[in-house]
Amino acid sequence: MNSQARSANAHPVPIANADLPERLWCRTVIFRHGQCDPAGIVYTPEFFNVFNQVIEAWFCERLGINYYDVLGPRRTGLGYVRANATFFAPCTMGDEVDVFVSVPKVGGKSYSLTLHAMKGEKEMLRGEFTTVVTSLDSHRSIDIPQDIKDALLEYAKINIEL
Repeated sequence: MNSQARSANAHPVPIANADLPERLWCRTVIFRHGQCDPAGIVYTPEFFNVFNQVIEAWFCERLGINYYDVLGPRRTGLGYVRANATFFAPCTMGDEVDVFVSVPKVGGKSYSLTLHAMKGEKEMLRGEFTTVVTSLDSHRSIDIPQDIKDALLEYAKINIEL
């Protein structure tokens, strides 16, 4: 991430919606009663469920690659080896949040995703994921399949603006 995402002392700082490239794909999520604690604040694990659902939809809708075919018939795993979130402000029951997906890095066997959860102009939280591609038969890392790598690299061009 560049300077807008990290301050000089390496602490993440929230970005504004206007700082995101216009072409980033996003999915709108509404947090429901069952995702919240008695005070109406979204439970931490719910964010990881939402992030994963957004990533699945992004694969299918934006990359044009059926996420479920990758895992199923293609027997290709897309497992997270690193997943974290930085929370800037609490999300509460009924909040409508736009989750934007960016691709900061594509390697030979892994890629990184950053998800910015925005409520209006304010970044509420940021999820950062590193995915290693594996064979679901051998459970070992493999090269990113060419169609997936091509789609990731094409989409990653948007990050140049970030």
